[in-house]
Amino acid sequence: MFLASLFCEVKGLDPACKYFLVRFIQRFGIAEPVDLGVKVLAKQFGLSDRQVTASLEALVTCKVMDFSSASEGRGRPKRCYRLHEDFHKKLKKAAELPPTHHEAAVGNLLKHENRKAAQASEKPEKRTLDVAALADLRSKRQPGQLSVVNRLLLSVLLCHADRFGVVRDLGSSVLCKVTGLSKEGLKHRVQRLIDQGLIRAYVPGATSSVLFVKMKSVYFLNLNHPELSDEGSATSVLVCVTGDPFPDREPDVLHAYRFYSETVLPKGSPKVYGRRPCAPLLGAFEGQSPSFFRLLQTMLEKYAAGFLSKHWSDLGLRPFKRRIDAQEWRELIGKDFRPQKPLPATDADHLKKIDDHHVMLVEELCYWAHDLAIWIKDLLCQASDASFGTMDFAIIPQPMELGYYRFGLLALPRDSNDCRSCLVIEPYAGQQYFSRESEILIEDRYRYGLLTRPGSGITAA
Repeated sequence: MFLASLFCEVKGLDPACKYFLVRFIQRFGIAEPVDLGVKVLAKQFGLSDRQVTASLEALVTCKVMDFSSASEGRGRPKRCYRLHEDFHKKLKKAAELPPTHHEAAVGNLLKHENRKAAQASEKPEKRTLDVAALADLRSKRQPGQLSVVNRLLLSVLLCHADRFGVVRDLGSSVLCKVTGLSKEGLKHRVQRLIDQGLIRAYVPGATSSVLFVKMKSVYFLNLNHPELSDEGSATSVLVCVTGDPFPDREPDVLHAYRFYSETVLPKGSPKVYGRRPCAPLLGAFEGQSPSFFRLLQTMLEKYAAGFLSKHWSDLGLRPFKRRIDAQEWRELIGKDFRPQKPLPATDADHLKKIDDHHVMLVEELCYWAHDLAIWIKDLLCQASDASFGTMDFAIIPQPMELGYYRFGLLALPRDSNDCRSCLVIEPYAGQQYFSRESEILIEDRYRYGLLTRPGSGITAA
């Protein structure tokens, strides 16, 4: 039931109070009243007395909780808190949520008091440091410290994350409503989680005349972060990094990105990218904002990861048009991209041209995704001892200006009992295995694209 409380909107409740509410339900459930005092609750939840007092008052004011008082001898009457009947009903309705892959991680993440206790136990060791070192530590904001508000936000994201930690279906307006954060507050918190390494990469949502609906922001959570995984190996990592692995064979999608998002050609110049002429219908991408191309990159990489996951063994054996599953992919991708909007009183011939152009656009997008998947497979096959055919994949988006000379993939074996490890492939330099991601130097994780370097300018929007 505490997962349902994460998504139960309470107007007028700030994020810190929402965190207290979720922890209260997680700890005590929803049925029985709780007669513990402020100090006891503060100790159990790892909060200050002031935070607990403010939360209880706010929850009563918002009609989320009721309280009753009972005198027990001298002193102030003892208060007993329980959920308000109306909120109880609201919570039961919100309980009808789809199952999450990460319920255990959410439960541990919310238990802020456990982390505080661990930090307290480390204090005697810290005293052995010299005074200068202690002063330096105090002067810096420690990147590993998670506030209760950031724990709340991350827990909501985790509930919607897939096996790889990728969140694609949670809009910013919903995040603000269920956490109590403002739009600016959400931007700040997401940036903080990126800087702390809990979010590997973030792609803002975008609207476009080319898309059927507004595409929501995409979050790539780092399931291997110590806050989310005790073992540090929740997700296998396959990394292909730096250099120019196939200088004579860049995937056409990369040329297309550069063509539309970076290149300004004089009038009359031939429109060509890579080895293929640029069809006039792809002019639908001309004039689109940089945010659209960033999102387009992520969408095509999602399709390419689907090819790698479902069709590893036959990738490269036949062109896209000759694949027996080609129509399935056309329909899948066609659901994301809309035909050109017709003008009023359009004749039948013009409508047919619009349909034809949409078919051609979808066909080209399918080709790009398929071509990218083959290119990645060729690169991964340098590690001939890995069982890629038994894995599912996700591609971590990289800055477009880097092309595909640096990118990282997440992989999970379909059989949960298979062992997991991290594989780094550097073209012309061989491969290296790690038992867990934490063994890879932090600078290398930035260089490989597994994490976004703090201060790199990647912000929420």
